[in-house]
Amino acid sequence: MTETAIDLDDTEAVHALFDRIASPAELRGILDAPGADESTIEGFVAVIGAERLLDRVFDLMCEHFVGERAGGESGVVQWNVRAGGAEYSYHLTVADGAATRSSGPADKPRVTLNLTAGDLLRLCAGKLSGVQAVMSGKIKLQGDMMWGAKLPGWFNI
Repeated sequence: MTETAIDLDDTEAVHALFDRIASPAELRGILDAPGADESTIEGFVAVIGAERLLDRVFDLMCEHFVGERAGGESGVVQWNVRAGGAEYSYHLTVADGAATRSSGPADKPRVTLNLTAGDLLRLCAGKLSGVQAVMSGKIKLQGDMMWGAKLPGWFNI
């Protein structure tokens, strides 16, 4: 998507770049930009605004959910995402071959994932393996681990 470094001082360009994200491949383009280290990703999130960015990410998750791959599975996954010193909770409800998202904590999540905004972006872009991230401690998983391990296969990445 981009071959040039992200200039966080050019907020108009950062917002334009963000507005073009419509797929995991386009998100990968941002993460692969020259100099896109953890500090740059955190700055990108700060310029966009964590809630605006997370709303888009979770909307895209729903759009790229492939219900047939879930095979009739259902449940709620809660995501607790750390960004800019704050924590934001979102949850995806998987039911009837579809995924819907809501902001805020879930009443009874089947799985809860705790991670940084940068790791969420890498996960959604296919640059971070969910299983490896859980095993290394980048993602903290609580609840039904077997169900949680199936989740990545239900999305087009």
